[in-house]
Amino acid sequence: MPQLHAFNLSYQHGNGDVVFNDLSFSLTAKITALVGRNGCGKSILALILAKQREPSSGTVVCHLTLGFYEQMNDVNQADNLTIAEAIGLEPVFNALDAINQGQVTEQNLTLLDGNWDLAERFNEELLRLGTKNKTAHSLSKHLSGGQLSQLKLWALFTCIKPDILILDEPSNHLDAKGKSWLVKQIHNFKGQLLLISHDQELLEQAHEIWELTTLGLTQYGMLFSDYQARKQQQVAALENKLNHVVKQQSKLNAAEQLQKQKTQKRASQGAALRKSGSQPKVLMDAKKDKASANLSSQSKNAAKREGELTRNKQELCSKLEQTKAQQFYLAQSDEVKHHKVLSLEEVVLAHGTQKPFNFQVFSDDKIHLAGANGTGKSTLLKTLIFEIPVKAGRLHCNQALYYLDQHFTLIHNELTLLENVMTYCNNLNETTTRTLLASIGFRKDAVFKHATVLSGGEKMKLAMCIVSNIESTAFLLLDEPDNHLDLESKQLLAQSLQGFKGGFILVSHDKYFVESVGCNKQIIL
Repeated sequence: MPQLHAFNLSYQHGNGDVVFNDLSFSLTAKITALVGRNGCGKSILALILAKQREPSSGTVVCHLTLGFYEQMNDVNQADNLTIAEAIGLEPVFNALDAINQGQVTEQNLTLLDGNWDLAERFNEELLRLGTKNKTAHSLSKHLSGGQLSQLKLWALFTCIKPDILILDEPSNHLDAKGKSWLVKQIHNFKGQLLLISHDQELLEQAHEIWELTTLGLTQYGMLFSDYQARKQQQVAALENKLNHVVKQQSKLNAAEQLQKQKTQKRASQGAALRKSGSQPKVLMDAKKDKASANLSSQSKNAAKREGELTRNKQELCSKLEQTKAQQFYLAQSDEVKHHKVLSLEEVVLAHGTQKPFNFQVFSDDKIHLAGANGTGKSTLLKTLIFEIPVKAGRLHCNQALYYLDQHFTLIHNELTLLENVMTYCNNLNETTTRTLLASIGFRKDAVFKHATVLSGGEKMKLAMCIVSNIESTAFLLLDEPDNHLDLESKQLLAQSLQGFKGGFILVSHDKYFVESVGCNKQIIL
């Protein structure tokens, strides 16, 4: 019997924008994957199910213990927390310390039930992740995003061990080894799992797919590959129906035009006969009245048919709303001159690998920066823009670099989307800016949303729009830009980067995404 139920859930933002409406469902499969476009409300729904946010209306009923992994969106969210606090185990560590000091209470014993060896297992996990000189009381900001993510997941899977677990984008920031570890944990988990992800490798593990769109929640009792095939069939069927309705409208309009021409011709002929006096006036008036009645009846029927076709078209367009084509427009000059952008001579990073760097980067290089979590990929990018000083060696930069970090720190949450882009991109007017925003899904009044209400994926698309349009000669430093993006947006971003005439250094752990981008060089830390 299902133990997690939702009844008539609705949620809207403070400004009145409705995120979703009247959702009812029960969790039945062992592993269920929730998919959907950026901004459709997946993370908000997860927060509501985890009882960390109140719905606008509706209720959630859960009869078992529930654990929740919240996706990491904010670079500062764990900066001032210890590792124990950041991974949700501070009460357990405190209970262990208290008992070691002789404070044996019922509460402490309850907290430590099943976790008496926590300290040993925690140290083993730190060792597995390659961290040095860290304890549960060390600040979490000294860990990489991938290391902190794995520790949070480790705490849920092996220490807290809830009956139902909700994971919101758990593979973001994980390297290949970490993702493999996560897949193993998912399979070994004894309870039910609701997985929110855009990661194809993880989605293949699910037994059932749920899709959230502006039209509601659709449950597909099938594997991810079968769901993709079904979606393609549904979209093709809708497009065929829409094309049929459009053709019917064209035929109706053509018939109406022909009828108007015939009516005008008969009216001209009648006027000529009336003027000639060859027909009695009574007969001419009767013919005119009959013609007017027929025309009125035909007009009403045509209007009724036109109304039916218009309603059908609107309904089909609404269903196809989720398949609207999007595109990332990367600003670039017509011709990129080949020149040296960066030169590193015996550079040693402040954090991560301590092997000296010696390499050069040119304006048209497309470089994949690879390496395990904690090796210093983000540190290297921040070093290139002089945010973090080098530990040793010399760094030369001959061109403006634009850094897109994985936490969207360049976005001003208090500004609207339109204001965010125009603040950075002084060369763009409002019309051009609105066109750019429409191309990534922010149409009409959506440009006046404040950035604070955006999902992680929407923020990443906005940030990508900003850094790629600051100026046409930009050399981009992209730190996991595919994190948080939905499947369609990942594909579109990969296509845009592949056709980009300028250069970039790309950090990504998604092998499908990297292959699609088509990098011509690789640096491995």
